[in-house]
Amino acid sequence: MRRRAIATACLLLLGSKYAAAQAAETTLTAGVATLDITPEPGQRLWGYSNRKHPATGTLDPLMAKALVLRAGDETAAIVTLDLGRTPQDPLLARIREQTKQGCGIENLFITASHTHSAPNMEATPSRPNPYAEKVSEQIANLVCQAASKLEPVRIGVSHGEADFAHNRRKLLPDGRVAMQWRNAQREPTGPVDKRFGVIRLDRADGTSLAILCHYACHPVVLGPDNYEYSADFVGAACATVQNTLGAPCLYLQGACGDINPYLDKTPLDQGGVKEMRAMGRGLGELVATAAGKTTTAAPEHPSIQFEARTIPVRVRWDIDDPEVRGVLSKMYGARFDEVIAPEIKDNIVRCTLTTLLIDGNLALVGMPGEIFVHFQTALKNRSPMPNTFLVGYTNGYHAYFPTLRDAAAGGYGGKTATYVEPGAGERLTDQGLITLYKMTDQLHDAPRAEDFRLLEYDEIRDKSAVPN
Repeated sequence: MRRRAIATACLLLLGSKYAAAQAAETTLTAGVATLDITPEPGQRLWGYSNRKHPATGTLDPLMAKALVLRAGDETAAIVTLDLGRTPQDPLLARIREQTKQGCGIENLFITASHTHSAPNMEATPSRPNPYAEKVSEQIANLVCQAASKLEPVRIGVSHGEADFAHNRRKLLPDGRVAMQWRNAQREPTGPVDKRFGVIRLDRADGTSLAILCHYACHPVVLGPDNYEYSADFVGAACATVQNTLGAPCLYLQGACGDINPYLDKTPLDQGGVKEMRAMGRGLGELVATAAGKTTTAAPEHPSIQFEARTIPVRVRWDIDDPEVRGVLSKMYGARFDEVIAPEIKDNIVRCTLTTLLIDGNLALVGMPGEIFVHFQTALKNRSPMPNTFLVGYTNGYHAYFPTLRDAAAGGYGGKTATYVEPGAGERLTDQGLITLYKMTDQLHDAPRAEDFRLLEYDEIRDKSAVPN
């Protein structure tokens, strides 16, 4: 009996040492890869419907960048694209299958900066899109390339303020909305989120591996008179960061659905390129300075949690009604008939909500469209995570998600250029928060006995009371 007890104790001791060794071996590793995805001239451009012809050349490169993160058995990839939107759902599914087969990664957080000077990524049965097909292949290869470079990393997060943008929707006293696209005088507007976020990853020797920048602003300093490929201010900002710190900068576009740069759509003959680059350099310098001061450390408990969940959202109007369909077809043109309508089944839009939680305290919540900035601040203020970033244009695109107030008030993005039901943005935000609470084991799908135990305040007060 005694020998059995001793043997059991030894096994328990060995087991605990093995578990401790396993925990010690679990580290956060990362790999990064970048690729120029600028095509030859001749592609139709995204963003402005009044352009008269395809692209004529390249102003600055369009980049795809992939950051693969691994902790233990869990892996996820963040892919940023200098494009107006991500590939369409069938191509996203193909990318996911290719990365799963090629390098064992199916957790993909693919997001676009929403530049209005990049090729259109949409295809229809009558108009295929070879460029979108090619970029999708390149994304899959890029993710696997980054996965082949994994090495232990240290991570740190910081924040700062940048004043380059305004809210383009002016709510009038009578309840109407007037669009203030440009605000060269920098009149105060709201709501605006001036905060930017920096995520810095360093190698074990302290050199920078990658910098992620999060900021909410439409990349539309360049207007419809520009016919050259450009990442707009995003490209200039990331180039500034990389030139300063020697590491790739991945741009995470925030909830910029109602946020424009002060110098929106600056004509080329009025210095559009100069203003675009100046804004990019200004933002990049702020990000580089913040990143340079960011302290990184190896996580004590490295972890990767990922979820890509379909949230069914009703459309705003009954498109099965011939009269409604006729109005929308007239207002939105061929894009409604060929792209939007085929994605809607039984008046339901299938939105992908993508959540990535790193080390239990850094969260990215990706939404598939142009999200109004109110949701970004609401998510940050209500999140259980100290660092939470809402990322728009992620894993799909379903146009504008206005607040209930903005949906009622109208204007661009409120009633125009949106087709999801009022309350869709609120719903995605709440679902994102629920996911984060579940990931941190604060909400559960099934009841537990301990959930029904009540904590009495008097007991806590009595135990904490200190006698005089």
